Amino acid sequence: MTTEHLNPTQAERSILCAVFHAPQWLDAINLTESDFYDPRYGGMWDAFSTLRQAGTAPDPVTVGNIDKRLVELLPDIVTLGVPASNAEHYAAVIRDAALRRRTLATVTSLTQKLNDPTIPTDAALAEVENQLTRFGGGDLDAVASRLETLDEFLDRPRPPKRWVIPDLLTVGDRVIVTGAEGYGKSVFMRTIAVMVACGLHPFNLRSIPPQRVLLVDCENPEEIMADVLGDLRKVARNRGRTPEDRMMLVRYPQGLDLSSAKDRLELHRVIMMTNPSLLLIGPAYKLYVGGSNSREEDLARQVTSALDGLREEFGFALMLEHHSPHASGDQKRTVRPIGSSLWMRWPEFGIGLTPEEGTQIEDRRALLKHWRGARADRPWPTHLVAGGEGSLPWIDKHSLARAA
Repeated sequence: MTTEHLNPTQAERSILCAVFHAPQWLDAINLTESDFYDPRYGGMWDAFSTLRQAGTAPDPVTVGNIDKRLVELLPDIVTLGVPASNAEHYAAVIRDAALRRRTLATVTSLTQKLNDPTIPTDAALAEVENQLTRFGGGDLDAVASRLETLDEFLDRPRPPKRWVIPDLLTVGDRVIVTGAEGYGKSVFMRTIAVMVACGLHPFNLRSIPPQRVLLVDCENPEEIMADVLGDLRKVARNRGRTPEDRMMLVRYPQGLDLSSAKDRLELHRVIMMTNPSLLLIGPAYKLYVGGSNSREEDLARQVTSALDGLREEFGFALMLEHHSPHASGDQKRTVRPIGSSLWMRWPEFGIGLTPEEGTQIEDRRALLKHWRGARADRPWPTHLVAGGEGSLPWIDKHSLARAA
């Protein structure tokens, strides 16, 4: 069953399956019992929400304690096998169908009033105006429940930051890495992957807590990847570190189409099996099947929505490799991402590798430039140089100076 053509009933069953297996989606999705066409599924949503508020996982016993009639629906729902990362899409289908039903009911009611000669025209028109202002409003109680005062927002307990790279990258962060072809952004990404899994800082080789890492490569030949990853493993081994089973990788040389339900489900299963703290994936252009320029925004939104859903569901930091546009006329090449402007708005950190002024690619001296304002102040390196024999392919130039 694809998400592109779900009918409302399929969407209602699918979202119940999603939140049964990943109840945290109940915190993020604004639906009410009245949004469901099937009252049984609406009752199930309400039961799941009640259990979530009580900190209790849904199962036949806990659901039955709320309403025994719902228990017989559970087997048909929980075995659908839909990816929880599509929960927002299911919710959008449900909300759209609910709005259409309410609108049709309102239009029918208004038509009856306008056709009733006993109702004054002014009164009928006033009712039309009143009802039209409510079409997009939904359940006002549900909207109100999402509002917070400043004190409520600031005083709400929050979990401590979970650092993936101390002081640099936390769980939940999104980073897009751009740069010219062949200048080392793929090597940059692989270096981060291997070192973080081995418990070494990727820019200065200091000791850090090791993390689980998943590298999803959608472009590079196996031989090239093996050479680079093998060299990086040697660097770690020379310092008495190994990734053990903390680093996993999967290759899709043909790419993944995250606008396709099939490929979204494939990626969901991989992440579910590996449970990474850090996901590195790309390049971006291999994560969808390209279309005309008018579709670039939609395709980029589908990719970012899929990745955001997985990030929220499984809790990891995300690094995405992307390309920068070629120089045009007298315009120098920039490090901003090519394509939709959504790529500029989406990440917490947008960084690009570019040759240091006056150098060539073979000089292996680069600037790490931020092409968007960072959403947090983190000490990303600004100058990278080749580490030399037995060291990292990219080293923070300033950390070398401090060490000297």
